[in-house]
Amino acid sequence: MFAGEAVSSFGDSAMFLSLAIWAKDLTGSNAAAGLVMLALTVPGLAAPLLGHLVDRVRRKPLLVRMYGGMAVLVLSLLAVRGSGQLWIIYVVALAYGALVATPARQALLKDLLPSSEAVQARSLLIATREGVRIASPVAGAGVYVAFGGVALAVLGAVILSTAALLIASVQVAESEPDPVEESFGTSLVAGLRYLRATPLLFRLTLAMVVFLGGIGMLETAAFAAVDHGLGRPAAFVGVMASIQGAGSALGGLVSGAVIRRWGDVGTSCAGYGLVAAGLLLCVSRDVGVFLVGTTLIGVGLPFVAVVLGAAVHLYAPARMQGRVNATVNTAKDGAQALSLLAGAALIGVLDYRIMYAVMTVTTVACAVSLLVRSIPTPEVVPSVADAPADDDPAPNQKPATA
Repeated sequence: MFAGEAVSSFGDSAMFLSLAIWAKDLTGSNAAAGLVMLALTVPGLAAPLLGHLVDRVRRKPLLVRMYGGMAVLVLSLLAVRGSGQLWIIYVVALAYGALVATPARQALLKDLLPSSEAVQARSLLIATREGVRIASPVAGAGVYVAFGGVALAVLGAVILSTAALLIASVQVAESEPDPVEESFGTSLVAGLRYLRATPLLFRLTLAMVVFLGGIGMLETAAFAAVDHGLGRPAAFVGVMASIQGAGSALGGLVSGAVIRRWGDVGTSCAGYGLVAAGLLLCVSRDVGVFLVGTTLIGVGLPFVAVVLGAAVHLYAPARMQGRVNATVNTAKDGAQALSLLAGAALIGVLDYRIMYAVMTVTTVACAVSLLVRSIPTPEVVPSVADAPADDDPAPNQKPATA
């Protein structure tokens, strides 16, 4: 799973950024680049359907088939010759978004990881994912600049095929799929009902949704900051993404220890605070200051992501993982999609520094929202990977109100 996560994350970050740069090169438009990011996010709106599927089938075979199919589809990029084929880039981005939005990987981890190791393992998985992104955006952009879209398409197909083979090699005893004992509509909203009934999950999700509703503008604003603020070419966004990836790798490595020391709420607030500070620094026209801000954003993001991901892992049953993760992903992706759309629409009429200011205020508000009222920590739902003799499967966390 570590190897599969590393390979697929390398391909994701290399392809996502390169597709956006490709779209801007074809059209000369920052909005076109932002719309690639929007296309990657929109499939998350179908996550409830995907979550329902994930809870009814074996997760590993589903993942293998999806990665294999995506490896074939990405080769359609070989047909892109000019702006007239821009739609192919958007189709590939949509398909990538569907692959990422399917919560099969998160659900499979519930069966694979003992509860006592969930926080640290997810922390290390995020560190692995972000660590490869130190080099992958530059590598992807470099392949595109040096060899063009043909090489980019072949690289994507090879990476996706490798990820499919690695996932196929994972040995895991999966929990039994749920029998169909309720109506489709009832099953579809079961994840939302579970979130509402678990205050910690609900509050963490709500804060993340508001956060992404603001920070999504960063995908478009970053191009303007690089262009107008720093006077650098669009490919410099790849350097920025690599710096942010280094920060996120560091944040991922330490987030597990921080959660054990400060609890869920304290760690989330620390993450939001780091991101807010980084956003403020990114309005500087000095490259060094800008990259320090980018690093702080990178460090803060895993704190928030690990807390929410580990909380869903620990506090939701195995065969609710698909639907609960899908509900969380739908809310997150919906907010981010609207924010990306707003960013693409506003970048031509609004100074990018104002957009950074709005994102900063939103991020601070998310931290404050978690502190206004104490939140009880729910009971851990055991995993099938927990040893039967394990009397304390839960990680040694402090209460969420710490």
